Amino acid sequence: MATKRREPWGELLMTLRPYVRHSGDHRRPAWRIRSRKLLDFLLVYIADGTGRFIIDGVEYDARPGDLFWIPPDTAHDMEGFPPSMDCPFVHFDLVYRPGDSHWEGSIPAGTLDLRSFGRRLHPPVRHPLITGLKGRIRGHTNDRVGRLVREAVAEQRRAQPWSELRLSGMIIEIVAEILRGRSGLPAAQHAHVPLVEEAAAYMRDHASEAVQVEEMAKFCELSPSHFRELFRRHFGLSPREYVCRARVARAKELMIGSPLNLTEIARRSGFASVHGLSRAFRSAEGIAPSQYRRCGSRPEDLPIEATEPPSTASGLPR
Repeated sequence: MATKRREPWGELLMTLRPYVRHSGDHRRPAWRIRSRKLLDFLLVYIADGTGRFIIDGVEYDARPGDLFWIPPDTAHDMEGFPPSMDCPFVHFDLVYRPGDSHWEGSIPAGTLDLRSFGRRLHPPVRHPLITGLKGRIRGHTNDRVGRLVREAVAEQRRAQPWSELRLSGMIIEIVAEILRGRSGLPAAQHAHVPLVEEAAAYMRDHASEAVQVEEMAKFCELSPSHFRELFRRHFGLSPREYVCRARVARAKELMIGSPLNLTEIARRSGFASVHGLSRAFRSAEGIAPSQYRRCGSRPEDLPIEATEPPSTASGLPR
């Protein structure tokens, strides 16, 4: 009997048992953390703003869409330039250790000798797909990884029962998206990837408005049917589904980060009514918006939404 070829992800799946320790998602004024080493992994997504990261002696410029993967026991210096930077992040173990993973606290700047921390230092993960991750990552899935990081932050803030288990799965999903982004796409899709990504960014930023797929296809110099096909292959969603998810994500941010009522949240998120929001939210999250809002959110810890309300048009591309 022939032996089935072992897939590279199989051994990795047997190895990963992630544990999320700490996360954050807020806009920072100009900031800097001087050289230090960490006991766990750190992943930072640059959503907005610019800066400079030095990781293991290599200097990188940081700009929107970049990811930075910092392994344990790796010297790094991080800086966000004025006026501000939006950089959601997550600290995590890739291998959960019941006796050693449960610790709290932060590593101050200037800490480069970790010997006194003993077994709290995460052991090496020797799988080549993981050891190859360090420094700045630029791939076509970075945007999806950034959204997952934000979702992980929200999940940890809500602190629902079984959140730790869901967070573990989200880190595996993040790793999969990073590796997918590094593995590339079929050659036939390469020429249109930047335009499709740009169209998706526009659709996200204007999800509260009437976004027409014909306009997006024209921008990408594609027919509407070809645009839909490439979009689905690239994102795993139709343009309509993508915009609906962006609207639900915006609604989630407002539910946790603002005191607005659901009718106003529906309007600012691009839904024609609170009933439309409720249907889409139940489909995406499995619970009603009102239940989500009660699930352990702590508004006092979060910034209050202060932007002007966007357009209320409710059209969705198909």
